[in-house]
Amino acid sequence: MLFKNPLRVVKDTGVSKDLETFQTRHKLGFTGRKTWIKSKAIYDGATLKIAGHPVMEDWEGDYMHMLAHIATSKKGKVLEVGYGMGISAKFIQHYKLDSHYIIECHPDVAKKFIEDFRDKIASNKIHMLTGFWEDITPLLAGNTFDGILFDTYPLKEEEIHANHFWFFKEAYRLLKSGGVLTYYSDEETNFSEKHLAKLHEAGFTNIDFKLCNVVPPDDCEYWQANTILAPVVTK
Repeated sequence: MLFKNPLRVVKDTGVSKDLETFQTRHKLGFTGRKTWIKSKAIYDGATLKIAGHPVMEDWEGDYMHMLAHIATSKKGKVLEVGYGMGISAKFIQHYKLDSHYIIECHPDVAKKFIEDFRDKIASNKIHMLTGFWEDITPLLAGNTFDGILFDTYPLKEEEIHANHFWFFKEAYRLLKSGGVLTYYSDEETNFSEKHLAKLHEAGFTNIDFKLCNVVPPDDCEYWQANTILAPVVTK
């Protein structure tokens, strides 16, 4: 196996609500949808920033690889929500799939996707649906996907460390029986009680995880722990 199963952490450690992350995001403010998509997406090779917000950084590479491995474990049809720097999308494309769909709301990020995958778009190996997932996924048929990878940026205060919670019910609807959901978890070593409760409310009962070792830089504004939990949530 590419990734080893981690030792189980028995004690619930709770959500990693790092105070510095909250302070940073409050200082940057909450833009709302219209301002977000009108703000320029700035890529510098190692990071992606939008409206001053640190959306993604290249130290996440190993974690994105692990999430891609989980999302493609059932093969078939995979949905990715959020393109970012395209790290996970490139890993997903290494696997043999029936189809790979991406939902992305930001026009500059969608343009980057086209630049990155022009040949594969032309050969129908990858597809993009443009818009916010809340508007796009209701248009998709249920029981459609074998794997889903969710990684979007929180645009509201209540979404900090929790923006994936709002997607769980829709993920359950979209997944085929036996399909797998994974996502950027914002958890260091284990699911919090609230996190598990949200998964159970959506209908999921087969819930597992792997741990990924990471080395974020000292100046990273959104993560400082040396591990991140990679969910393996099966319908």
